[in-house]
Amino acid sequence: MRSLDLRRLLVIALVAAISGGCLKFSTFSCEEPEDCDAQDLGVCAAGGHCAYPDLSCPTGLRYDEHADADFAGMCLGDGGTTSSTTIDPSTSPTGLDTTATTTATTTTVDPSDPTGDTSSSESGTDTGTMCGTAGDACCADGPECGDGLTCLGDVCGCIAQIDAGDRHTCAVLVSGGVLCWGANDLGQLGDSRNPFEATPLPALTVLPNDPIREVTAIDHTCVRSEMGNVRCFGNNDAGQVDPTMVIPIASVTIASWVPSADHASTGISHTCAADGVSMLCWGGNGQNQLTGVDPGPGPITFGTGPVSALEVRGNFGCIIQSGTLSCWGQNNQGQLATDPTLTPNLTTPTTMPVADVVGVALGRQHTCSLTNAGAIQCWGRNDAGQLGDGTGTQQLAPVAVTFPIEAGTPVDIEAGDQHTCVIDDARALWCWGSNANGQLMLEPDGMGFDGYTLVPVAVEVGAGVLAVTGGVTHTCVLTDAGDVRCWGTNTAGQIGNGTTNYAFEPQIADIDCG
Repeated sequence: MRSLDLRRLLVIALVAAISGGCLKFSTFSCEEPEDCDAQDLGVCAAGGHCAYPDLSCPTGLRYDEHADADFAGMCLGDGGTTSSTTIDPSTSPTGLDTTATTTATTTTVDPSDPTGDTSSSESGTDTGTMCGTAGDACCADGPECGDGLTCLGDVCGCIAQIDAGDRHTCAVLVSGGVLCWGANDLGQLGDSRNPFEATPLPALTVLPNDPIREVTAIDHTCVRSEMGNVRCFGNNDAGQVDPTMVIPIASVTIASWVPSADHASTGISHTCAADGVSMLCWGGNGQNQLTGVDPGPGPITFGTGPVSALEVRGNFGCIIQSGTLSCWGQNNQGQLATDPTLTPNLTTPTTMPVADVVGVALGRQHTCSLTNAGAIQCWGRNDAGQLGDGTGTQQLAPVAVTFPIEAGTPVDIEAGDQHTCVIDDARALWCWGSNANGQLMLEPDGMGFDGYTLVPVAVEVGAGVLAVTGGVTHTCVLTDAGDVRCWGTNTAGQIGNGTTNYAFEPQIADIDCG
């Protein structure tokens, strides 16, 4: 039925676009649309002749068969055209630019040309195309998308951000809610009381007038709201959710010790948040991941001033300030770019030997940085190829990742437990490292081997990629088709497609945008 509805919309648009000073002599001559009443939806078209709906015409309109010979029975014009501008992923580390717009052209008819020459056009909304609702194109004029939606590349969707925990996945909605799915044996899904959820469900109640803007997950989950409130839930064996009450599992807890966070991130046994003045960390501190030598669980405050990024994973963390990357915590595999036999831990944020950094990705025991020029460097553990340098050998200093010539410029980088992924400026996905559970969707090589790759390979997901996140053995992306697609291990439902079947190709998570 949609094609019929669109054609009717086009007819209505043409009523406004078509004009002609004309004299009325019969039902096929006209001065205004009301003169063309022989059929429904008649319009007064070029040359002062009536045209009526006909779905066999590209414009959906045909001149009356009794009109002058130059017009009689002819289709009116040959239809409009639509063009769109695409997001430049380089304008955002995630490739998601909610201010991007699409441009449409609506064809007008030259009254002096009875053939309906469409060489003249003007910018405007293409009323021949549905737009603004979930899964439809972003609108050119007025609001791009309806309430609770944003323009994801070229279509309207409801997802603002995604993050994968070890065995679960969460998504922040544009409306400010958060959905989670997957393992829940440690309470990492929030309000659910089931051992796992294979379908995305609301994780917690949103505070009035304080929508959620960020989610971060490992075996516990934390959310950060627009007003800077941090709430956590899940595994609390080291006080990483609630340092005032170290118990195995904690329900949703407000981190009242964080004044107003602008960043939050979760590690295996600790959590950190930054508020523009200081960084506050709480939970386990066996590897100095809280900064300082206090045994924990904190919270412990470390003065930083403003940071542009905060990333915590494993038992270490990093911050970016004015292009400088500083890291601290565990260094057992050289993930802090220094010899672990001499420096097993760093107690405070220490400058890493990379410059002009705009992005950082942490695996369980490796680190990768992204520079403003799009260069990727990695260091640390490399037994599964997680550094992408082609060696499979541990690196204590940053090494460059070389991409195939067909790859674009990297604009975003994220890491799973033992794999790393990059999005380029063409919205293509490139990954390297472990594929032990299909998290890279690798095809077996000539020897039948597909356990890992030492160098970046293209990962096709069937759409452009705007954001990527990795768990221990699964990977998820936010696409420019407006959906979340996941693959890899699914034993706890972390892919979100309603099953617990392994996925060796992208599966769309069951998120209803309405």
